[in-house]
Amino acid sequence: MNRERAETHLRQLAEAELRRAAALPAGSIPGRWNTARLALVAQALCAVDAVGADTAAEIEADLDLAVAGRYPLYRRYAPWPPGTRAAPGLSTGRTRPAPQRASWRTVPVGKVIQIRDEDVRRELLLVAFVQSAGGARFTIAGWPSRRFTATDDQGASYQVGFRGGHAAGELLLRPDPPYPIRWLDLTTAPGEPATRIDLSPQVPAPDVIVTRKAHSPGELLLDAIAAWILTSAAAFPQNTPERLAAADPELLPHPPAGLGDIAAALQAADALPPASPVPGQLARLCARLGIRGHGILAPPAGDLPERWQSMLSRYHRREPYPGPPAGSVAATVAGLPELDSASVAILGLHHSNDRTILHMLASGVTTGDDWAYARGVRPPPVVWIRDSSGRWHTTRTDGATPSGNTGDVMWWLEIVPPLDRGTAWIDVVAAGQSAEVRATLPLRWE
Repeated sequence: MNRERAETHLRQLAEAELRRAAALPAGSIPGRWNTARLALVAQALCAVDAVGADTAAEIEADLDLAVAGRYPLYRRYAPWPPGTRAAPGLSTGRTRPAPQRASWRTVPVGKVIQIRDEDVRRELLLVAFVQSAGGARFTIAGWPSRRFTATDDQGASYQVGFRGGHAAGELLLRPDPPYPIRWLDLTTAPGEPATRIDLSPQVPAPDVIVTRKAHSPGELLLDAIAAWILTSAAAFPQNTPERLAAADPELLPHPPAGLGDIAAALQAADALPPASPVPGQLARLCARLGIRGHGILAPPAGDLPERWQSMLSRYHRREPYPGPPAGSVAATVAGLPELDSASVAILGLHHSNDRTILHMLASGVTTGDDWAYARGVRPPPVVWIRDSSGRWHTTRTDGATPSGNTGDVMWWLEIVPPLDRGTAWIDVVAAGQSAEVRATLPLRWE
């Protein structure tokens, strides 16, 4: 990584943006001109730690002042176009550093319980139980309308609060239990019978393979960009594969030419080796989906990575595969080996509303980035899924919630496309700069 060249590249781009502003007709700057291109490149260089957030903010501020000096009526364009906001971490209140992770206890639950909301009964999916520095909680799918209560095997009582969104969240136990819990009786409403949750099942260790592979920071980021493009393409109706990505701006969170700007910046910073095949593969992916004007200088590669090709084949399939039953949960937990100083535990899956959500606990990452490619945490890892039929899926962040200042982050990933009914097992594959981790998890839907 060459941080000096990365900063020089960013400053040269700011100078080019200033020349672009100077070339515009008089009176056209106020209210119309913005530095989205500079912001996009700054975000990419910050994501791979080639440029510090403070430096990126300083360069953008200097450009603002220079334009304002030339055009007194200029005001910085706002709001930013989707996905092209200021570089991640520029507001230090949003980025949370992760301290050393404490020990975790993760227990698969995989239980569907009935909750009553006045005269309406609904289902709540309990996916897993977690005890960590962030406290004791269940990771769930659903929306409890009121606080629950619980009693453990020692007779201690707890208030159970909720944190999260409509798709997934957490049930938090207060106070934090001072000892390991063997079971909990969960009461969802006064007068309702308690549901006993066994927290002492025997969990077989998953099959985990660590492959030492060198991935540059730039290659990992371009893989994240490819995942974004493929998840966006998956949203298109499968019975109309003739629709091209170039006809729909939703397939990229910025103008297509930004892909070339990102690749050039990564190479200038030595975050992307000159001989890397990934820019050419990304160019080929753009060609396959009709994304024109992407600005990537590398010639399109002849072959795509297997996982990208599998996703494309799925996209062009006219009939979708049937998914698991709605409102089902698969109880499976696995701790992955540390990857690039980050630790991750898989907590299970749930399927509802034609979506499959993977529940995870992470440490050694930071949260708060609002850039599309940041995937909710930094560094921006891509988690790929290979199912028991040999088909590949990618993931996109559905939510990420830090647990105070403990360094723990609850992280929910949507699997795209959703898993098929009858999927017996999945390989969860995550790549870092020095290695790739693959964990095989059996699935039993409840």
